[in-house]
Amino acid sequence: MRLQGKVVLVVGAGEHLGRSAPLLFAQEGAKVVIAARRQAVLEETAEMIRAKGGEATIHVGSAATYEEAEKMVQTAVQAYGKLDVLYNNIGGGWIELDKKLHEISAEAFERIVSSNLTAVFNACKAAVVQFLKQGTGGSIVNVTASEHVRRMANPVYAYTKAGMIEMSKNMANDYLDDRIRVNCLGPGLFAYEPIKDPVVAPNPVNLLRLSPKNARQGVPSDMAYAGLFLASDEASFISGQYIAVDGGDDVKLTDLVLD
Repeated sequence: MRLQGKVVLVVGAGEHLGRSAPLLFAQEGAKVVIAARRQAVLEETAEMIRAKGGEATIHVGSAATYEEAEKMVQTAVQAYGKLDVLYNNIGGGWIELDKKLHEISAEAFERIVSSNLTAVFNACKAAVVQFLKQGTGGSIVNVTASEHVRRMANPVYAYTKAGMIEMSKNMANDYLDDRIRVNCLGPGLFAYEPIKDPVVAPNPVNLLRLSPKNARQGVPSDMAYAGLFLASDEASFISGQYIAVDGGDDVKLTDLVLD
């Protein structure tokens, strides 16, 4: 198993992309701590994991402050004795997406920055402090957004998600000697059907998307498997990288047209 013996904290472990990652990590042997605001969703995910023989602990809360993020990390340490991986699925800010810069309200600006930058910073800082204390390295996977998705949104959303990428690269450089790897995943357009199956199957091919004819829409397992690779020792020589999980949208020059 690719994460056997590792303790993984998944922040932003709600439904869809937030659920697929801990399900897969547990399948691959990790002890997972899942953190989000909605207790009922966390309990459902934890039960899926336990039903398949995995180990899961829930933490109800957010990383809105550093103190809250630190509590998430300590939940992992108290439950399993250490932390090996932070999978940072924090984010959102899908408000006033159709607005131009001069139309965006101060409230929307603050909410987007808080979700996509401040909370991510807090979770990363708390994890790094623990990694340094342990002295055994660690892995951080930050979930941002593909370039194509950033272009579709308003400029504040775009700059916060791009800022996450640059922060991750700087962190990778700063903590290279400490064996703390930091990478980013950029999800593209995904199908957000509910995940009810505790087994995360790879790459279903029957969800057609847009154009070209052979393209399909992303599904949560696409992100989960990319995250699994970066979290695992298979990626031990990879740090400071951004990987778009978007079916190639970032390399295309044409816009997609949603059905």
